[in-house]
Amino acid sequence: MERMLFAMSRGVSHRYAALGLALVACTLLCRPAWSVGFRLTHEELGRLLKVVDERGTRTTIPRAVASTLQLKAGQYTPDVKQAAYRDEEGNRHGFARLNDGSGFFMFSSGASLGHVVYVVDSDLHLVHAARSLLKNGPLLVLPEAEAQRELDEEFHRWSKLLSPNGPVVAPRPFPQPDAAKSPAIEPQPFPFKQPDTTSPPKGPGPTKP
Repeated sequence: MERMLFAMSRGVSHRYAALGLALVACTLLCRPAWSVGFRLTHEELGRLLKVVDERGTRTTIPRAVASTLQLKAGQYTPDVKQAAYRDEEGNRHGFARLNDGSGFFMFSSGASLGHVVYVVDSDLHLVHAARSLLKNGPLLVLPEAEAQRELDEEFHRWSKLLSPNGPVVAPRPFPQPDAAKSPAIEPQPFPFKQPDTTSPPKGPGPTKP
C-alpha cells in the first residue's frame, strides 16, 4: 500500500513539474514583444492624420534609419508625408504615415533627448525603436522597457497638443532642413492650433491726460 501511494505521488509530482515547464515555456515564447502603454485616442489620431493630410510635408527617411527600424522599401520610399512641430523646450517631434498603411513612423529630437525614432503598427503598438545620442551618430536599438517608456511620453506630448481641451500651442519656426545632413529628423513647422484671437488682449487701460 505504501509503495502504491509513493508511486502515485511521484506520478502527480512529475505531471505538475511538466505542467509548470509548459507554462514557463508559453510565457517566454507566447508573450507579446512589447507591452501595451499609453496611446492616442481614436479622435486624437483622426485629428493628427487630418493635419498630416492637409498640412504635412514630404520628408525622406535615410536608409540607415529605415534599416535599423526594419522598414521595407514599400513602407518608406521614395518619401513619407509627416506632421511635425517644435515644443516649448526646443525639442522637435514628428509623425508620418507609412506608405503601405501598416503603421506610422515617429521621431523626437533635441539637445538633451538625442534622436529617438519609432515604428508603431496601425493600432499604435510599438514595433521598433532606436536612439542616437549624437546628431550624426549611429542608431542603437532601445531595450523593450526603455522603448515603451519613451513612446508613452511621446504619445502624452502629442495628446496634449491634439486634445480639444489641451493648451493652445503655437510652434516656433526653425530653419529648413539640410537634406544632406539628416532629413528624417528635421521637421517642418506648422500650427496644430491657432491661438484664440477673438478677445482683445489684456493690458493697462487708457491713461487720463
